Amino acid sequence: MNKKLLNIFAITLVTVSMQSVAFANDETMGEKASEAAQDTGKAVKKGVRKVKDKTCHMVKGKMQCAAEKMKHKAENVSDEVKDKVEDIKK
Repeated sequence: MNKKLLNIFAITLVTVSMQSVAFANDETMGEKASEAAQDTGKAVKKGVRKVKDKTCHMVKGKMQCAAEKMKHKAENVSDEVKDKVEDIKK
């Protein structure tokens, strides 16, 4: 399980690094770092929620975990919306 989280984190860092190259030149290094940190945090939260969903199914069964899985999906959507709002404000 920890290996999966490390893989998710490594892939996220590579993705964020590749995206930071594509930023416009008028952004400062601080803004780039802040955006990268937010994206990484969002990806880590999403990965942790996914792992919790998988382990819940193994321990409790599918039906008992349905509400928690829906909650995690709503939290992921909420994170995406917040990120888009922050991008628009910039």
